[in-house]
Amino acid sequence: MLDAATMALLAKVKMLAKKIGINVDLVRMSNEKSYAEITLNELSNADDPELVLIVIQLMNQLGLIGVPSAEAKPEPKNEKVRYVGSLR
Repeated sequence: MLDAATMALLAKVKMLAKKIGINVDLVRMSNEKSYAEITLNELSNADDPELVLIVIQLMNQLGLIGVPSAEAKPEPKNEKVRYVGSLR
């Protein structure tokens, strides 16, 4: 069962997607994670910044955006200090 905030975002996505000519099946979106991922990825390429923002929020709430793992650490930079000076 989806919470009220997620349902509100789904309703906004449906209305904004309809404006750009894309029909979104809300029942299927809430039941099938693969359909939700495909549809939201398609909508994330829209020109409407409000729609893209809502899509990102919805992807986050549905767990479609990967969370960075705590184990992933940036690689240390191997910078060798080289003397770069003027010629004598």
